[in-house]
Amino acid sequence: MVRLAERARDLALVEPKVEENEGPWREIMARERLDDLKRFVTSGYLLEIGCSTGELLAAAGSIFTAKGVEADRKTSRIARARGLDCLNSTLGDANFPPDYFDVVALYHVIEHFHSPRTEVREMCRILKPGGWLVVETPNIATIWYRLLSGRWRQFIPDHIFFFTPQTMTRLCEENGFNVRELRSAGKAMSVRLFINRLSRYHPPSARVLSGLSNRLDLNDRTLRLKLGDVMRIYAQKRMKDEEEG
Repeated sequence: MVRLAERARDLALVEPKVEENEGPWREIMARERLDDLKRFVTSGYLLEIGCSTGELLAAAGSIFTAKGVEADRKTSRIARARGLDCLNSTLGDANFPPDYFDVVALYHVIEHFHSPRTEVREMCRILKPGGWLVVETPNIATIWYRLLSGRWRQFIPDHIFFFTPQTMTRLCEENGFNVRELRSAGKAMSVRLFINRLSRYHPPSARVLSGLSNRLDLNDRTLRLKLGDVMRIYAQKRMKDEEEG
């Protein structure tokens, strides 16, 4: 996973002007993800892998000692400029001590790894027994994949692996975790971004909606999208006695 943000820009998967306007909605998502995490754990050391510009780190700093790793140099620099503890590195190169973190979180990152199993084992190593792993990733067991096939929105060149709930559960449980919850996850975004994404599938409809949105001043309204093709997993590292048993 190297320079994901740069690759996305190179492949025209995002439009810089559209993405630059999404800061408020990234902050909304960070707060919502943190509130969801707090159902399981509310203090300790938190590591976010692929922390980008640091919205979750900023939100989590009120209750956690929060640290991030980000492989993209530009976005990690932005996070550090915000005063956040962000290491420009991959997880493997960071070489964290064992049994250190209470939470390891990664949102839309695991599908980019060349070896998810290797990375999950490393996450298990650096988590304390009883610590929490949080993973959000596309769910390929969705009607949208069956309907759209190669045009499904999650098919981009840097998405290397795709998971179903069953394969995601197996990946966690074969590498030191017990899955405690797995469910569908949604996303908050601007109407502007939604129309931009729609233009990939049906440009005429996107143009009509864009015109309406401009006339009615809807671009900066919040839209919540939950299509059932993204899952969020909470898994807990097994205690020592569970491993021995």
